[in-house]
Amino acid sequence: MTELLRVARAAQAAFALGESAILATVIRVGGSTYRRPGARMLLTEKGWAAGSISGGCLENDVLQRAWWRTESGPARVVYDSTQEDEDIEWGFGLGCNGVVEVLLERLTETTVAHLARLERWQTERTLGVLATTGEGKRLALEPSGEFWGDESLLTGAQEALATQKSFWRDETFYELVTPPQRLVIFGAGHDVVPLVKIATELLGWQVTVVDSRSLTLHPERFPGAGLVQSFPISTLEPTDAAVLMTHSFSADQELLPKLLNTPVGYLGLLGPRRRTERLLEHSPLAPMNGGKLHAPLGLDIGADNPEEIALALVAEIRAWSAGRDGRPLTLREGPIH
Repeated sequence: MTELLRVARAAQAAFALGESAILATVIRVGGSTYRRPGARMLLTEKGWAAGSISGGCLENDVLQRAWWRTESGPARVVYDSTQEDEDIEWGFGLGCNGVVEVLLERLTETTVAHLARLERWQTERTLGVLATTGEGKRLALEPSGEFWGDESLLTGAQEALATQKSFWRDETFYELVTPPQRLVIFGAGHDVVPLVKIATELLGWQVTVVDSRSLTLHPERFPGAGLVQSFPISTLEPTDAAVLMTHSFSADQELLPKLLNTPVGYLGLLGPRRRTERLLEHSPLAPMNGGKLHAPLGLDIGADNPEEIALALVAEIRAWSAGRDGRPLTLREGPIH
């Protein structure tokens, strides 16, 4: 489950029970910061409920002071550690040479409704834009053109949807909310178990495990994943990732050409390079794969067991989806974000 889903569902649960709650949302950052705009945290009268807005340096301060800061309405708080004395509004330093602006607001029916839309966008894997002002006004926009909220924010939201980018303008954060990564795994061997665990439980990806052998598709082996004996390959999209982990040369020989002929953006193939070469010898589409084929799959981290292989694979897919090459950050020139 994604962090956004956890926050949205925790907010709906708190509101349904009549509990007072506060939503903290990062709406603007500058310099070096741990989280980006759109990060959220929910706290109730019992304490932290879901999400985070930093690596741990802001959460305690928000927990202690958010209630009185929001007594008369939404509040904007700026954490700034770029100044030498770091004697900021709350006398609190980030320790990472950055500025974080956080919107604090009491949970209302309108706020919960917007969070419910974000939840639906995530579960239905659809794009959307949520515009949030520093005063807590909002507008939600869907690709169909349907919107809810403050119409004065519509033009900016339409731009975010058209450019597929989030941005800050006129004291408003226009957030492009993207669906979770979809991963389709062909094969249900024991090495798929840790891959599903990392992808679903830790990252909140939407995972489907495909295996024609129904005996291997037990929900208890792959909690959180969809289990099917056949998958409509034609439905794969450029933002999707697919991996072949069948451990069967004949199965891979049948699937590889079909997958290469889809728009799927990332295609990983388990096994040594020589095995891949043999498979490609029988695939007329091999020269046309457009760089989508990753074989052997995963980043070079010295992986030597199923858990490490899963880690290397997940990291490579994440780098691909972010348009990065997976090199160490120490070798990166310029800012991380």
